[in-house]
Amino acid sequence: MIYVIVVAVVSVLFRVLFRFEYYGKDIIDSYKTNGRPYIVCPNHVSAVDPVFVVIARGSGRKLTVMAKEEIFRIKILGWFFRQLGAIPVARGTGDKSVLDKTIEDIKSGAGALIFPEGTRGNGNEMGKLKSGAFAIAAQTGADIIPVRIIYHTKDGNMKLFCKVTVVFGKPLTIEETQLDNGQRQQIRLAKAMMEESYAYMLEEYNR
Repeated sequence: MIYVIVVAVVSVLFRVLFRFEYYGKDIIDSYKTNGRPYIVCPNHVSAVDPVFVVIARGSGRKLTVMAKEEIFRIKILGWFFRQLGAIPVARGTGDKSVLDKTIEDIKSGAGALIFPEGTRGNGNEMGKLKSGAFAIAAQTGADIIPVRIIYHTKDGNMKLFCKVTVVFGKPLTIEETQLDNGQRQQIRLAKAMMEESYAYMLEEYNR
């Protein structure tokens, strides 16, 4: 109940603070009913990226959002992000409980949001994709939904009152990626497929 209220309030607030639009919502909506495990994988530019994705996704079971521990240090922000489904990840500590919860939520159909770049990058250029999201997809048999977040500013970074676009791309299904066969080569191929998807979504939007 708190989740529904927080999402509704934040949705109104962010539409005041930003000019917000999204595309491909039917893609994410289909996963609310088809029962397939899935991971939402956006590019990462700003600390508030997860908020835009959650708002664009709309109603449904709470996503598990893997987020850096740093954003939870301010208590009010920590509470806020937790209500949106975020769980703190302390890099370099090997906290298996976070990974176990994420895998459990994906298998249960709740889904998860993971940034494949692992950290925030430059708004105009994506960073190198890490293996974490793909390894989790391999363990859960999850489809991967690429998401492109576009901040319409000169440097591509988030600024208050700027236009923000969220684009849900065509899912990379487990049948296509074959990540569940456990071969490292498939992770490399899946990364290449994801990079192509990100570039295609931006190109198609700019058209």
